[in-house]
Amino acid sequence: MRSHTLIVLSVLTAFAGGVSAQEQSDAAQQRSPYKDFAELTKGAAAIEGFLDLYQKGDQLWLAIPPDRLGEDFLLEMKIAQGVGAAGLFGGTMLDIFEGKVMSLERHGDRVFLLKRPHRFTAKNDPAAAKAVELTFTESVLESAKIESFRTADSAVVVPVQDWFVSDLSNVGTRVKNAVGRGNTPFDKARSYIESVKSFPENTNIRARLTYRPSEPINITSVPDGRSISLSIHYTLAALPAEPMTPRIADDRVGNFMTVHKDFSNEDSTFFVRYVNRWRLEPGERVGDRWRPREPITYYIDANVPEEYRDVFKAGVEGWNAAFEAAGWVDAIRALDLPEGADPEDIRYATLRWNVSDEPGYGAIGPSVVDPRTGEVLDADILFEASMFQGQRSTWRSLAGPVSAADALEQALGVNGNTLDPSAGTELPGFASSFIDQGAVLAAALVARGEIGPNDPVPPEYLEQATKWVVMHEVGHTLGLQHNFRSSASTPFDRLHDREWAEENGVFSSVMEYPTVNIAPPGTSNGYYYNPGAGSYDRWAVSFAYTQDDARAAELARQVADRKHLYGTNAESGGPGALDPSINTYDLSDDPLAWGTERTSIVAGLWEKLPEYVLDDNESYYTVTSAFQSLLRDYARALAPSIKYIGGQYINRDHAGDPDGRLPFENVPVAKQRQALELIVDRAFAAQAFEIPQDVLARMGSNRWLHWGQNGTFDGRLDFPLHQQVLEFQSTLLAQLLHPSRLARIRDAETKYGVENVVTIPEMMDALSASIWSELDGAANITAMRRDLQRAYLDAMVKLLVDPEEGTPADARSVARLQLTRLAGRVESRLGSSDPDAYTRAHLEESAARIDKALEASITTTM
Repeated sequence: MRSHTLIVLSVLTAFAGGVSAQEQSDAAQQRSPYKDFAELTKGAAAIEGFLDLYQKGDQLWLAIPPDRLGEDFLLEMKIAQGVGAAGLFGGTMLDIFEGKVMSLERHGDRVFLLKRPHRFTAKNDPAAAKAVELTFTESVLESAKIESFRTADSAVVVPVQDWFVSDLSNVGTRVKNAVGRGNTPFDKARSYIESVKSFPENTNIRARLTYRPSEPINITSVPDGRSISLSIHYTLAALPAEPMTPRIADDRVGNFMTVHKDFSNEDSTFFVRYVNRWRLEPGERVGDRWRPREPITYYIDANVPEEYRDVFKAGVEGWNAAFEAAGWVDAIRALDLPEGADPEDIRYATLRWNVSDEPGYGAIGPSVVDPRTGEVLDADILFEASMFQGQRSTWRSLAGPVSAADALEQALGVNGNTLDPSAGTELPGFASSFIDQGAVLAAALVARGEIGPNDPVPPEYLEQATKWVVMHEVGHTLGLQHNFRSSASTPFDRLHDREWAEENGVFSSVMEYPTVNIAPPGTSNGYYYNPGAGSYDRWAVSFAYTQDDARAAELARQVADRKHLYGTNAESGGPGALDPSINTYDLSDDPLAWGTERTSIVAGLWEKLPEYVLDDNESYYTVTSAFQSLLRDYARALAPSIKYIGGQYINRDHAGDPDGRLPFENVPVAKQRQALELIVDRAFAAQAFEIPQDVLARMGSNRWLHWGQNGTFDGRLDFPLHQQVLEFQSTLLAQLLHPSRLARIRDAETKYGVENVVTIPEMMDALSASIWSELDGAANITAMRRDLQRAYLDAMVKLLVDPEEGTPADARSVARLQLTRLAGRVESRLGSSDPDAYTRAHLEESAARIDKALEASITTTM
């Protein structure tokens, strides 16, 4: 038995000795769960840089050295190519402001892509830091099984094509919103990686993604409505090795912020707020200023038309004046984008031109910041061609079918003037208003005899308008919020003072939503828009970018200076808006004087509109388009007046600030009454919308009948004048009688005294007297007036019978009194003369409605 065993062992030993090293390696490879790196990547393109990738066919592998596992990096995502409509615009950032902090971690045989909860910290307390770690976890976005190890450095190698050929960006939500109905699943079979590039500090991956609507969609710019394809650009970038020293934000200055909850902070809210700003480090001393080591650089993309390139550069470098006030020289510059550079690359802050089938945003200036400190790392500013084409082709609005009622609501921010991250940094109506401003100016210049009908607007105007828009968008990427109070820094009598504008601005901040500055007949025009940075801009940039924290704190206390007035989105719009100096599309410190002047200019223009816009062989639709622009501008000019009623001025002063003000100040009752008179006279008086018949007779419709053109007005071939005017008047009436305004009036009566406020009875008396003025004479009531009177009845009856939540009970009582008095006036009018059939029918119906409402109100209160 022993000899048999020895023989077997000898045979086995001899056999083992005869196996080659390669054969042993192959056997070991078969037993290992990992593939040989050389074999796996054979024939693959090696793409080395911030992250090393290997690409072969539709496969993409990522190699992660052991010391890079767990390292934080930034992920930024953009739509590289969209569909030119429905919010899917190429070049737009998918996450503005805070970038995503990511990491790659190995657990077992898999690598996981994690998103960090960066907003929660405890920097100064190790115990609190442990509590933060215990409480807040990462989100796991993707994972992949390890396939190999790189021979040179033991880097784990994982396939990642499925990470990027997916809805990692969550752009599918936008696609679904664009479709508007049904499901829109991601179609992986029709999606693929388009390109991969890697550089020392960032890696770029671009993927073509396809989504499949459950039903074919009707978006003109989508070639086949059964699928929507777009490209997503991913940038994976190194976070700054040395985090920038942050600037603590202050609520008196309008900077965008990066906000953390630091649980080691003594503030009971734990909030720590950092200003969003670019990193500037001192280099060469120049007098009492510093030239930065690296200036803030913006690159003009090659797709910007040649005729705009110089003014785009001037708009960027126009900010140098503000940086000089902050102690810098040559702090910001504009260069042409280098040939071969990718504008989607995070290393290049760009200004780009965009076209769209359905204009969407006009211009946007988003940026991405280091979530740890608020340091701006990238900016991609887009300008829609249609916005500038509309300025040049003044009578042909390309911004969509916006009515006067829409324009009023947009100016008032009826749904709240908040920033919508999906839209960038601009509010609804921005592009439409900008185009309308060119139309109003052109009509005024024709009326003065300075240009002919359909001549282009003067180059001076186009240059000023373009420079302002560029400075506005660049300002956002420098970290500045909107400033809708800056127009109030300019005295009304200085609007056309060029020296004043050069020093302070037509409005003190380019972050304003202004309107074009048009002088009344007989007055020389000043600057149409700001020629450069205004007084507020210099102050806000100085606060954010001065090197001295103590100086910044001192600057913030200068909030009461009239040249530093500031109010932003949330304060300008929505039911809570109560400050008549915080508005969009107004000018000067006296919006009532300006509104009176502007509505007079506009009304004077529409009286002879065909003379101003019709040239030989011109379509009559030109008159209609021009009238719509004028009517929208008229509505915007009246919008600030509404806030005066029960209004209060909002102040941001802190206790002890120089020339400090109380947090709220009552709008003087004389101003409130002046505003009410302006509204009544320009919106509700009998003569408010007397459009000459020969003007109406020349209002044609668009007769181009093909895709992309609308030949009707909500189905009508002729312009629905009554409907447009009534919608505007009804919207204005609804805002005056909004529950928040009515409640605010009552609170103001208690806070400031009844004698210092336009009361609810006073306001309703004025409305009733104006809207029903025909009851005091024998004149017949025209169709437009009958419509308005019915709208008034609708509003009063609703207040009485079905008031909205939050409506004060006193408002309901006053509405009942108004209807009771109106019933008597209607009855007297019916008995005192013989009106025409329309007037009699209208008055008898009104009397019946009032009786029924009064009776119903008794039932509802019992």
